[in-house]
Amino acid sequence: MDKIVIPQIPVRVRVGVTEEERSEDQDILIDVELGLDLRPAGTTDDLTQTVDYEAVCAAVATTINVRLFSLIETIGEEIADMILKEYPIDQVLVRVRKPGALQTYGVPYAATEILRCRDG
Repeated sequence: MDKIVIPQIPVRVRVGVTEEERSEDQDILIDVELGLDLRPAGTTDDLTQTVDYEAVCAAVATTINVRLFSLIETIGEEIADMILKEYPIDQVLVRVRKPGALQTYGVPYAATEILRCRDG
């Protein structure tokens, strides 16, 4: 399957299990991989035959900036659900990375990956 890859969309969001964690916006990075047939766009050079990357980035930011989250898993699930509803794709992979989550252990980030397909 062909893919459109949009790596490291930087967003600031209120996310965390404790009230202290959710008291301030945190930086997270979102990777999105869209699975779809890119032949129509590749052979016609027509944007309407593919997915507009800028629109996806804007939709990701809008989706997660409407409320507080406890889990990055929920962020990934909501983004995947929105993308499948809004765009003509067959599959989406959403990776949500939280760089500050495990700093005390020297770990660069904690992450989740959500893979969803249109047909289930």
